[in-house]
Amino acid sequence: MAAPESRLVSLPLSRIRLIMKSSPDVSNINQDALMVTAKATELFVQFLATHSYKHGTGKETKTLTYSDLANAAEESETFQFLSDILPKKILASDYLQMLKDEQERDEDDDDEEEEEEEEDDEDDDDDDDDEEEEEDDDDEEDDDDD
Repeated sequence: MAAPESRLVSLPLSRIRLIMKSSPDVSNINQDALMVTAKATELFVQFLATHSYKHGTGKETKTLTYSDLANAAEESETFQFLSDILPKKILASDYLQMLKDEQERDEDDDDEEEEEEEEDDEDDDDDDDDEEEEEDDDDEEDDDDD
């Protein structure tokens, strides 16, 4: 006896179909493709959870936490593509401090650029003055020759 298709997977097939149809490249979804995608998704989630649990901090309490998943996404090359979806949590105060530090660095960089531009302008002015003095000297020599 074959098991009903809904027993082969535990994820809701209607949701998976909806997600698959959200792609503009997909027009029709074969029932077999839907089942295979659902099963592959389940196996992937199971693998991610198992890996995160084994390498996480929740072994003592037999729990899997968000930070375990986020660490797996950041530290494992296999799950690196999830790092944007599962970012590490940081405190708001830490984030605000990071923003403040970044703004200060940007301001310092801007100040340095302005100083360099001013120095370049001064150097250009000095060069122009030197050229004018040389021209004046040449003119005086020409006048002396007359």
